[in-house]
Amino acid sequence: MVGARFSGMSGVVEVLRSAQVPASVEQVWAIVSDAGRAPDWFSFSERTEVLSGDGVGQLRRQHGLWGNRRSEIDQEVVAFEAPVLIGWVHKAERLDGKAAPTLAKATRFTIELQPDGERTTVSLRTVQEPVDLLRGFLMRTAWTREIKRRMDESLARLARAAVSG
Repeated sequence: MVGARFSGMSGVVEVLRSAQVPASVEQVWAIVSDAGRAPDWFSFSERTEVLSGDGVGQLRRQHGLWGNRRSEIDQEVVAFEAPVLIGWVHKAERLDGKAAPTLAKATRFTIELQPDGERTTVSLRTVQEPVDLLRGFLMRTAWTREIKRRMDESLARLARAAVSG
């Protein structure tokens, strides 16, 4: 499933990508719920570390690349319903060690799993509330294409990771 939905000129920017993974929901959950496994499948992450906690309230730091710049995203897990849902919000974003430009007032990312026998439908969704009209326009025109590409890559990598164990 593909999608990008926009609510008004300065409203939310939402990107949704879904795919079937040839593994049980329990196998997929073991991968997506483990922050240490994020680099195996999540194209936004070269390393994700747990700073504190478990389940809802867990604090994580995701390290990766955005373009040619080093990125860090501090995340707080706000949804955790084993084995079907995990979601987080961005608490802070940095590029090359400095505060990233603020495009969104709020960013939420969710991973939803729906069992289908020995397969699992995985949906990745990000919802952002732009700071203003200009940033909303930038997010819609430049940002969503890259996010869609990286989500699709993540889903393909997740399928490979689930099959290989």
